[in-house]
Amino acid sequence: MRQHLSKRTVLSLAIAAMACGGAAHAQQGDPLYRYQWHLMNYGQSVLGDTKPAVGIDLGIDDLHDYNIRGRGVVVGVVDEGMQIAHPDLAANVVPDGSRNFNTGGPIHDPSPTQAGEGHGTAVGGIIGAVGWNGIGVRGVAPAARLKGFNFLSPRAGGSQADNIVYSWWDGAEAKDVAVSNNSWGAAPLLPPAFSENEVGAFEKPMAATRGGLGAIYVKAAGNHYNQHPVFFGLFNACTAETRAANVGCTQAGFDPRNNLFNVMTIAAVNAAGVRSNYSSPGSALWVAGLGGEYGHQKPYSTQTNPLNFDPAIVTTDVSGCVNGYNSDAAGARLNALDSSQSAIDNTCNYTGRMNGTSAATPTVAGVSALVLQANPKLGYRDVRYILAATARQIDPQQPIVKHANGTVIAPGWTANAAGHRFSNWYGYGLVDATAAVERAMAFKPLPALLDSGWTRATVAAPVAIGGANAPAKLQIRIDRAIAKVEGVQLGLETTYPITAGFLSTAPSPLLVTLTSPSGTKSYVVPAMTGVGATTAFTIPFIASNAFLDEKGEGTWTVEVADVPLAADAASKGNLTGFKIRVLGH
Repeated sequence: MRQHLSKRTVLSLAIAAMACGGAAHAQQGDPLYRYQWHLMNYGQSVLGDTKPAVGIDLGIDDLHDYNIRGRGVVVGVVDEGMQIAHPDLAANVVPDGSRNFNTGGPIHDPSPTQAGEGHGTAVGGIIGAVGWNGIGVRGVAPAARLKGFNFLSPRAGGSQADNIVYSWWDGAEAKDVAVSNNSWGAAPLLPPAFSENEVGAFEKPMAATRGGLGAIYVKAAGNHYNQHPVFFGLFNACTAETRAANVGCTQAGFDPRNNLFNVMTIAAVNAAGVRSNYSSPGSALWVAGLGGEYGHQKPYSTQTNPLNFDPAIVTTDVSGCVNGYNSDAAGARLNALDSSQSAIDNTCNYTGRMNGTSAATPTVAGVSALVLQANPKLGYRDVRYILAATARQIDPQQPIVKHANGTVIAPGWTANAAGHRFSNWYGYGLVDATAAVERAMAFKPLPALLDSGWTRATVAAPVAIGGANAPAKLQIRIDRAIAKVEGVQLGLETTYPITAGFLSTAPSPLLVTLTSPSGTKSYVVPAMTGVGATTAFTIPFIASNAFLDEKGEGTWTVEVADVPLAADAASKGNLTGFKIRVLGH
């Protein structure tokens, strides 16, 4: 909550013409809306023992009142299952438009059937819960149409990789999806192999969706700032040393699909307007949404960590008091909304404890639906650009992180040569729905995409990886006349060994940076990031999104430094390869 749309001269007439009776419809309320601080935040009491900081919301302001609600936009919820008959979702669900991958079930019903599978229903509600129907909550895009794809269901048949392809572009039910929400991801101990051919096999068909405009793919960055769960979550692979370094247990770009040019990778912000404690960092981030913290309240919860009592996101839950987050199970009541004993709502159809980048991602999906309603002719590159260019810089005092020897290993907010500010915690900042819709209405589509293709450095001899003042360097000149960068992808190879324990990572001493022709430096992998054991540290594929609108033509430089290495100590490995791909116009 910041500005009233009626005071915005650019939007007032344009949106008023689209209202079509929306104001009258808005008279019917949503009882739990007051707790949805991510939609409208004036510092009110919510579910949690702390109040949200005034104005930390999605900037929807009066958009809904002017009937900008995602009407006509189909959003795919690619998840573990979404309850399509939920009373606060059903009216927005496309009939026979979803896909159930579970063997033997109704093919168009991806509803969860077992306990512990409330995730997709919560995600769907954040995006598109029905508004003004007298019950429950409201979605960011409360008139968007929803489809569910339960590829993450533990009972899903077929391969997970094939089911992703089906859900993203290849399946019959995916053909009219304009926004694809993906509140899931991977956190490998090492950046996995992901070839140039695999990149193309995803990006080309993704760009061909929506009749060549391209669907909007939003994907969770991950929840691994303070932990790195392995072996079914039984162990934390992240060491105390990495946690103390304040660079994150892993990087969002270690999940290869987070680096695809068509994908916006989303960080999470809490109700105080700073990084949610869990949100994975990295140069692959694009923008941030609102994910909150944990939403507990005393006396219901006996937890001791203060973060547990900061607000989470209020949304739909699997209906009834058995299978969702909100249930009558022993010990499950953690705030005033929980259980059939709740004086707020005793249906158990809603939860006040949804969080994670899983919650932040659908807030951005919902804003994307609002943008596409305002201008359905926008391509995926246009929407990406609009959301970045209109995002709000939050947490301006984000700390610079230094190694014990004084070397900067994570820089906080930096301004690139085109004037855009970027953070490895927030990307270009927190999405602003009203600013994005305003920009969308008058937006001139970006020129045709220019792609440098993959270019490899010529390496006459391996380059020794020295300390912070003597990094290994390789350079590539891009001759393609790309005037304005939209994205950069890279890879590198070294012979540097990392020693780590079984089911554990080690704080990598390697700092990887990429410097643009204009001199902007992106911290692609900070030193002290948790990395699994390997005889030769390699990054097959990762993105840096810090260079928006800079020139792409010129010399790009990758540097790898062994930050703790003393100046007179022998190098422990070499930089042996570097490749880069620059995309823009």
